[in-house]
Amino acid sequence: MSRINVSAEGRQRLYEAFGGRCAYCLTAESDHLDHVVPRAAGGSNGASNLVPACTPCGQSKGNLSVLDWVRALAAGETSPSSPNRVPDYGFWEVSPRPRPAPVATVA
Repeated sequence: MSRINVSAEGRQRLYEAFGGRCAYCLTAESDHLDHVVPRAAGGSNGASNLVPACTPCGQSKGNLSVLDWVRALAAGETSPSSPNRVPDYGFWEVSPRPRPAPVATVA
């Protein structure tokens, strides 16, 4: 496992920026830093690629990008679980891209 390149002060600033909460569910206390872009996908260990996360969200996300993880959540393919909470992921809506209007129609 690669070492995260963030000082203790930088780590504390990251936790404080999210009020000590998980950046993904915003309901649980964060207990580790998670890579937004996974290391397996070329993400760095720098502070710009790290957010605080709770264990259930971090384990559920695994090596997925945030977008792929949110899609998997929406499809019911994965779900963070914790006996102490039932997070509301309603703010993680995945909408299809709007389709351009047709230039002309055929009658």
